[in-house]
Amino acid sequence: MSFKSLLNKVCDIELISLSVSPQGEQQESYTKLYTSAPCRLRARSVWERRYGDPAYQKSTHSLYLESVNITAGKVRVVIENAPYNVVGVTDMGGAGRYQCLYLERKGL
Repeated sequence: MSFKSLLNKVCDIELISLSVSPQGEQQESYTKLYTSAPCRLRARSVWERRYGDPAYQKSTHSLYLESVNITAGKVRVVIENAPYNVVGVTDMGGAGRYQCLYLERKGL
């Protein structure tokens, strides 16, 4: 079984930009970096969140996909119209071919 065969969903990856309105309110805008990227979403267990790497303890989900060029904290992922903030990025296997993104569900 290949890694690609496990990618059962698609996602959009968007760059988050902040601007200030004339009234002084901060507003987010999004620019698509990748559209319909094959991926696999998995909820993280309570154990993983409690005892995992402190940098990723607030992440609620793990997302597996082919390697993309992104920076945690400045992008979001949208899967089935649900937005997630990227809080961490890990290279799976060290070859730069696949990644795990640690996500925090927005609005929870």
